[in-house]
Amino acid sequence: AYQWPSPQYDALELTLYEGESPTGQIPADVTGGCQSRVSQDGPPVAAEWLRLAYHDMATHNATDGTGGLDASMFYEFSRPENVGAGNLNTLIDFANSPTTLVSRADIIAMGVIWGVASCGGPPLTFRGGRIDAMEAGRFGVPQPQEDLQTHIEEFKLQGFTQTEMISLVACGHTIGGVRNLDFPNIVPSPDGPNATLADGFDSTIQKYDSTIVSEYLAGTTQDPLVVVPNVTLQSDLKIFSSDGNVTMKSMNSPTTFIQTCTSLLQRLIETVPSDVQLTEEITFLPFKVRRAEITVINDNQLVFHVDVRIQWPAGIVQNITMFWCDRRGPSANCADGTVNVAAHAPLFFLFPQLSPLSIALGINTTRLDFTVPLDASAGVSKFWFELGDPASGDIVVEDNGGAGFVL
Repeated sequence: AYQWPSPQYDALELTLYEGESPTGQIPADVTGGCQSRVSQDGPPVAAEWLRLAYHDMATHNATDGTGGLDASMFYEFSRPENVGAGNLNTLIDFANSPTTLVSRADIIAMGVIWGVASCGGPPLTFRGGRIDAMEAGRFGVPQPQEDLQTHIEEFKLQGFTQTEMISLVACGHTIGGVRNLDFPNIVPSPDGPNATLADGFDSTIQKYDSTIVSEYLAGTTQDPLVVVPNVTLQSDLKIFSSDGNVTMKSMNSPTTFIQTCTSLLQRLIETVPSDVQLTEEITFLPFKVRRAEITVINDNQLVFHVDVRIQWPAGIVQNITMFWCDRRGPSANCADGTVNVAAHAPLFFLFPQLSPLSIALGINTTRLDFTVPLDASAGVSKFWFELGDPASGDIVVEDNGGAGFVL
């Protein structure tokens, strides 16, 4: 069970649910609202993040356990199989967010979660602890011009059956499209002021839904990897039809599509080298001590500063009080019954950053700041909080599982 402080859990939880990395970067904002880089209705950033995560994971070798989602793409983006401005854009999006506690590969996995959620897709769970590769992985990302058997073998080596290959391609191609600058032999170069920069996989490229399946089965698809005149490049058609459309027909409902994609995308982001042990699931902390420190202000005043984040409206907090014990002196550890008390500063009532995952889950939070003068001879041994109205007796104690928040 979680207990504060837990540096890695705290860093992963903050990044995943607030979208802000420990470095102060806010990478999740880039995909907010399923937005596009190029135009209001263009391919969303989420599609780029999902594509990069798959390309990174595609180095996995299921026979010997090597490769997987390990950020090796930072060494592989110049390969022909990884062509695309979206991959380079994504590497730039994530470049300054990793720390010793949150790896590049963890950020890439979170990018899938944020991106899918921002486009109305299913909320995925997250476990951290991925280890970044220090060199490129093997080749093996499927390319449009390859034949069906090559695709099947490539996905098999990654750990996916033929049926899972069909489903995973549909799950990946429900948002986004193909850029003409990246694949001019699939999408002709734009000509004129009204030309598009990309052809979408379906008619709802900014919505994570089953339209990719229904339009394909109805024969109305605009997927460039189905309708491109050069049959050699019709990779989606080759894959989707490879079992007589059995798998695509089985996914032709919003519920089944989301269920299938939830399972496969979860597997995608958790496909890691066999020697990597992922953490427990990182769940949202309804009450979180974001920061606690003793510092000096105005050159000579020692202050005790605590920043807390509270979920609401699970009973909107009307009052929150912080208590603490001295570390030294006659009242050390509250031995004589003396307890210090402070209320939060109303001027620091903040609404913190929320990631697309938190928004999708309906999470709302607020932050409260406690800054109180401190006697240097007394210090602080531990602190805790009471939430609610003392007059009514409706009190919730937040004391770190009974241990207090120990400094």
